[in-house]
Amino acid sequence: MTSKTTTPIPTAMHEPRLGGTAGVAAAALLVLTTILTQMAPIGSHYKSTTDYLHQVVLALAYAAVLVTLVGAHARQRPSQRYGLLGMLGTVLTLSGYGVVLVVDTAGIMMNGRVLDDARLTAAAVLLVGSALLGVATLRARVLPWWCGALLIVAFPLGHFANQAVDGAEGFILAMVWGSFGAALLKRPFEASGGPSSTM
Repeated sequence: MTSKTTTPIPTAMHEPRLGGTAGVAAAALLVLTTILTQMAPIGSHYKSTTDYLHQVVLALAYAAVLVTLVGAHARQRPSQRYGLLGMLGTVLTLSGYGVVLVVDTAGIMMNGRVLDDARLTAAAVLLVGSALLGVATLRARVLPWWCGALLIVAFPLGHFANQAVDGAEGFILAMVWGSFGAALLKRPFEASGGPSSTM
């Protein structure tokens, strides 16, 4: 009598791969938002096609970031070092980006910047969540260390960059999510930090 052994389908691998593609897309869209900002700075009310295009591209970028976050979480979750800190950081970062996405979408529909208090609250949640997720990424050693480091410094650095060049934060965030995207598209790594065995 022969026993059948079934190999589980690695459906969990699809999330990191999709997250990787989304990360690369988010990076390209964020760079585009910076270019559009230089072409026509966004005011409190949208007056031109470029204003609306900027917000639509930004909303698409944030949606792509959400997918990237899910993929990064799926890749790192098996690591014991990722743990509760990684889960908390992911939830907070997802929540922050989710609120910003809703606020920006509402702004497109209502012809201007709206719900500024909600945006500020989301920014604070993002700041904390990104820092926690960055630390968890460094601890897990599943993705390259610079992904975690960039995530920790991106928001404070982006704030100061915007003071120098309007919209420069887009380039910094593009570096963050582009790095995550590229890492997620590479061959999976074990939780120990080394490449997974193909044997």
